[in-house]
Amino acid sequence: MKTTRLVAAASVAAVLLAGLPALASMMAAPSIAILSPAAGATVRGSSIPLRVAVRNYRLECSNIGKTNAPMGEGHYHVMVDGMDMAHLVGPFCSPSVAVSGRGLAPGRHTITVALATDAHALASMPTSVTFTYEPVGTKPLPSPSRSGRPSVAILSPRNGASVGKRFTLVLGIHDFHLSCGLEGKRDIAGWGHVHVMVQQSGETSAVPLTPLLAMMKTPMGMQAGAMMMKQSGMSQSALTSMLGMSMPGMVGMPCTTRIPIDLSRWHGGPATILVLLANDDHMPTMNAAPAGLHVNLR
Repeated sequence: MKTTRLVAAASVAAVLLAGLPALASMMAAPSIAILSPAAGATVRGSSIPLRVAVRNYRLECSNIGKTNAPMGEGHYHVMVDGMDMAHLVGPFCSPSVAVSGRGLAPGRHTITVALATDAHALASMPTSVTFTYEPVGTKPLPSPSRSGRPSVAILSPRNGASVGKRFTLVLGIHDFHLSCGLEGKRDIAGWGHVHVMVQQSGETSAVPLTPLLAMMKTPMGMQAGAMMMKQSGMSQSALTSMLGMSMPGMVGMPCTTRIPIDLSRWHGGPATILVLLANDDHMPTMNAAPAGLHVNLR
C-alpha cells in the first residue's frame, strides 16, 4: 500500500507558520517549535541533538496506538530532508532526543517536527529548521544484503497465551538486518526495522481523530489550506488525504528482536498483535509475510 504523505514540501511549513499566528492564538492550537539545532547552526558528531518546545499539548507514549485516548496528548514525528513517511524517525515523547546522522552527507540538511495523536494523525502544523551537518564518528552505510527471502516469526508469547499487560515480544528474523540508525533514510536492500501493531476492540476500533483536518475546516484553516495547496501543488483531495492519515494500533517501530510491550493502559481481554518487516522508508518489505498472534491480556 502506498504510504500517504505527511506534507508535500519543506517550504510549506515556513509559509504556514508565518501565516497562522492568529489561528493558533484564537484556537489555542497545539504547536511545536525546534529549540535546537538553531537555524543555520553547525552540528558536529554522529547524531543531531534535537530539542523541542511544545504548547497546548501533552507529550506521552503510554496510550500510543490507541484511538480512544484523551484529546490533547500524544507524541511527535521527526523527518530529515523531507516531509513524508519515507523520511520519518520516531515516534518521540521526550522533548530532547538524538537523531542518528548515519547516512547524512556533510552539508546543509533540514529537520522537521510535527505533533501527532496516539493514533499518529497530525495534530499540529509542522515546523522546520535548516542546519549544516559535519559528521564525526558516523558509520558508513551498509552494503545491500540479498542473501535470501526475509522472514519474521513471533517466538514468544505463544498464540492464544494469557499474558500480563507488560510483556516481552520475542521475534525470530531471518535474512533481514535491523538498524534504527537507517530509519527514514534511503532504502538499502535487506535492511530496515519492524512495525508492531496491536488491535483490540474498544481501544483501536474508533475512528481516529484528525485534529489538523478539523482545524482546516475553520475559515482561517481554509485559508491556510489554500496556501498549502498553492505552495505545494497539492490538490484538495491530496491535502485532505494527507491531513487525515493515521496509523491506529501502531505501538512502535523498533529494531531489536526482544521488544518490551506496555499495554497497561489497555483493557483486559483478547488482543491481536501483528509484526511486519519494514524498509528504511517504512514501506512493507517485499515478499515478507507479517507475523501475528492472539493473546488474552489479564
